[in-house]
Amino acid sequence: MSRFRARAFLFPASIFLCFSLVLIPEAFAQSQGESTRSAVAGPVYDSTREVVLSGTISEVVARPKAGLPLGLHLMLETTQGRVDVHLGPYAGRIATQRGLVPGATIQVTGMTMHFSAGDVFLARTIVVGNQTLTIRNQNGMPIRTAPAGTRAASGASPEGGL
Repeated sequence: MSRFRARAFLFPASIFLCFSLVLIPEAFAQSQGESTRSAVAGPVYDSTREVVLSGTISEVVARPKAGLPLGLHLMLETTQGRVDVHLGPYAGRIATQRGLVPGATIQVTGMTMHFSAGDVFLARTIVVGNQTLTIRNQNGMPIRTAPAGTRAASGASPEGGL
């Protein structure tokens, strides 16, 4: 009789365990909802929200504070105040050659995006002097370019990008 009770107890317990393993992850996924999907997808560049800023570079920052996107940042003094302009991970090598130095007056097209450490203006194009530098494509993806005097990476024009 004790053997029968043991089997009778194990059967409902094993079914409960199986349902728990199936239902708990599903309930957890539903409770995460939209926040999980947006965290995985990340921020989205929206070219319809682009604006143009003009100002003077006050500082060039190669290592931004934690919570900001990696890559070169320009601190731009505008009539509305100081703006952190992000140039992406590829601009650091040739920014000085292209005139992106403190004291330079530039015009930047892009959009502001919020990060955990603050707002950052994601530059898509920069006009410095008589040259236009393309930093990102229409979808906001940074454009990788070769330094001046070298052949550009596959398909990119030598004059394009930064």
